[in-house]
Order: sequence, then structure tokens, then C-alpha cells
Amino acid sequence: MIFLQHHLFLGVVFFILLCSRTTAIRVIGRSTTVTVGQDATLFCQLVETSEKLTRITWQKRTRQILRNKNFFFITPEGKTESVNGLGDRTKFIGDIQELTGTILLKNTALLDEGVYTCIFNIFPSGPFETEIKLNIQVPPVVGVTTEVIPVVGESEVILATCTATKSRPAADVSWRLGDLSDSVKVQTNVSADPDGSFTVKSFLIGAASKDLNQQKVQCSVNHTSLNKELILDYALIIHYPPQVVSIISVNVPTASQEFQCVVDANPQPTFTWSRVNKTLSSPVNADRLIIPLTSDNNGLYLCNVSNQYGNGIGTLYVNVSTESTAVCWVLFTFLLLGFIASCLIGWKFNVFERLRTFLSELRNRIGRPGHDPVSTGGSMSPSSSRSQNRRESSESQ
Repeated sequence: MIFLQHHLFLGVVFFILLCSRTTAIRVIGRSTTVTVGQDATLFCQLVETSEKLTRITWQKRTRQILRNKNFFFITPEGKTESVNGLGDRTKFIGDIQELTGTILLKNTALLDEGVYTCIFNIFPSGPFETEIKLNIQVPPVVGVTTEVIPVVGESEVILATCTATKSRPAADVSWRLGDLSDSVKVQTNVSADPDGSFTVKSFLIGAASKDLNQQKVQCSVNHTSLNKELILDYALIIHYPPQVVSIISVNVPTASQEFQCVVDANPQPTFTWSRVNKTLSSPVNADRLIIPLTSDNNGLYLCNVSNQYGNGIGTLYVNVSTESTAVCWVLFTFLLLGFIASCLIGWKFNVFERLRTFLSELRNRIGRPGHDPVSTGGSMSPSSSRSQNRRESSESQ
């Protein structure tokens, strides 16, 4: 009985000492999160003890290594040893005197994510440890695509897909649709990849119509590794056959005239020009046709527009009349002759007017008394004046 009491007492004392030891001596650490490719600092420190340090051991547990596995050792002199593959990627940056066993894990990869255990071996108490969680975040690879281009007439098809791949954790993907909010809907799927990353696909779904072609939308991506929200602009692509085809003139007619075949179609169609009942000899450049303006080129021309979804035809009738051209030249000649004649008439009228004015002034000067029509220097005699007066009197009677 006394023997049992003695052992019970020793057990209680040992339990009390163990509890006091574990509550006083401890290892503190800090979990950390870094972006893939960055260096990770794994901090740990032994506190509340003055016992002798014999070794610091680091272990890790990841998706590939399911059990704790040693990978790094630190001696009381500060010497290090790396095992099991990490090699030069691990560096001791702690302080033996301060009992800090902090390490630097360089150039982190996604597979480095896991739980790291920092173990301090001291004498005589033994090992003390703490677990440190290392989180690796991976920014997403983003993009907007249309895997299968929708065609007008199709209903409930995927109009566009916004994808955020190879990210950890999964990215948040959404759409900014503006006026299209009521005509389309969104469906989002999240899938896990074997390496621990995630792929998020957000589908824009709606009925394919011509009005949706080239409509602007935006895909929004948010992730913890990004400093700001990513906005991706995208124009919807809808395929449809050629619509109404028209032919227009694109230059001022001279000796020839250039015409253009205009059509709305997606994708870009091909253009084929032809001439009804005759061989086409005019120069062709895709949607352009040049026609010399002569009567030989009179006739009906066709522009056939086609893509993989259909075709359309535009028509052009050319009629160049040589008779009308001759009439124009004759009319121009008459106008020119009339202009010349009017100029001559005006010139002659000016000459006749000057002659008439001269004769009138001469007659006035002859009719004045004492005026000598022959000599401007003498005067008439009295007898001559009387004879002249009698003649004028008899002529007046």
C-alpha cells in the first residue's frame, strides 16, 4: 500500500513538472502568404528557456509529401545542412544566440505550399515544436475568347468565354454588360487542376443575332495576388451571310468611272464581278470595278458577294450614248459661235455710234452763221451772205 502511494505521488509530481515545463517553454511561429516566385520567410523562435540547444530541425508536409519529412538542419554553431531536395533554396537567417531558427525559402513554387514544422532540441527537456503554414498564391492567366463563333439564327449559344486559369486561390470572374444585361445571361464554372491551382470559366450565353455583332462587353477579374481589378474589353463576334448588296460610284466620272460593291456580312465576303451576255474586260480589284465610259461598255453588270453562310447579288446598268455626246458638242459649237458674233456686233455698234456722232457734230458746225466749212481761218462777204440767205428762204418756201 505504501509502495502504491509512493508511485502515485511520483506520478503526480512528474505530471505537474511536465505541465509546468510545457506551458513555460514553447516555440512561437508565424504563418505566411507569398506570391509564387517570391521568397518566403518562415519565422520560429524558442522562448522561456535557458537550456542548452542541441539542434534545430525543419520538416515539411505538402500535397506531394503527406507526412512530415526532414529537409533542413541547424547546429548550435550555426552550421546548416539541407536534405531531400530543397538544396540551395533554403537559407538560415535566424540567430542562435536569440534562439531563432528562421529560414528563407527562395523562389517559391506552388508545390512548396504546405505545413512547415520548426523543432528545437534542447537538453535536458527535449524537443519543442510549432507548425507554420505557408500559403502560395498564384495570379491568374486571363483572357476572353469565342471558341465556336455563333451564327445568326442560333439560340442559347455561348457568345464569349472569360477564363482565369492557373490561379490559387480561385479568381473571382464577372461581366460588365451595360445595355445587354437583359438580353444575355452568365454561367460560371470553377475546376481544380492537379497542381492545386484553379480554373474559372465564365460563359456569356444568349441568342445569336446580327445586332449583337461588335457589341462591347467587359470581363472583370479579381484575385488576392493582384493590386487592382483586371478589366478585359471584348467585342462580340457573330457570323451572318451577306445582307443587301448595293453598287455605288466612288469617283467623279471622266473617261472612266469607278464603282464599289457595298455589303454587310461577317466574315468578310469574296466579290465576283460579271457582265450579262458579254465577257467582262473592265479592271477589277476585289470590291472595285472600273468601267471606261464608251458605248462598247453599255450593259448590265453583276456583283456576286458570298461567304460560307450565303451570298447576295448587286446589279449595275451602264448606258453611255454617243448621239447625246454629239448633240452636246454641236450645242457647244453654236454657243461658242453666238458668243463670238455678239462680240463682233458689239464692236461694230461702237464704231457706227462714233461715226454718227462725228457726222452730227459736223452738220451742226456747218449750220452756224459765219462758219466756213472749207476754211476755218476767214469769213463770208456781205453779198455772199445775202445770196445764201435768199437760197435758204426760197428752200424754206
